[in-house]
Amino acid sequence: MLWMANCVLKDRSIAGTVKVQNLAFEKTVKVRMTFDTWKSFTDFPCCYVKDTYAGSDKDTFSFDISLPEKIQSYERMEFAVCYECSGQTYWDSNKGKNYRIIRAELQSTQGTAQPPNGPDFEIAFDQFGSPRCSYGLFPEWPSYLGYEKLGPYY
Repeated sequence: MLWMANCVLKDRSIAGTVKVQNLAFEKTVKVRMTFDTWKSFTDFPCCYVKDTYAGSDKDTFSFDISLPEKIQSYERMEFAVCYECSGQTYWDSNKGKNYRIIRAELQSTQGTAQPPNGPDFEIAFDQFGSPRCSYGLFPEWPSYLGYEKLGPYY
């Protein structure tokens, strides 16, 4: 019925696309996001994207949500996608877990002494063997930070 096609965190925004089953011409797609574990939330409308393949029974919608200036004060952000069509409401909440963006901080290595050219950061590897790093630590590695903001990635 509906699913998150992709999602990218870039600079101070989150962008992505949502696919929905084309049940009727009139439809609304939105991203519902919270910064305080659902004590409050904000709905962000998604925009229709014309598909390049004619005759598809699915429609694509995109979103590009600017994140708050004080992003450091939030431990995590959660969101779900809503599709309203023909009086029905459908949700994609990542199988009930919600989509989450959790703040991660680089930890300095043991000891209090810092090298003269800045802190010495550890490199952590995820379960797939890929290093987690930032654009500033390894500028030659691919990162969305260096790309122009021409629009969402599809």
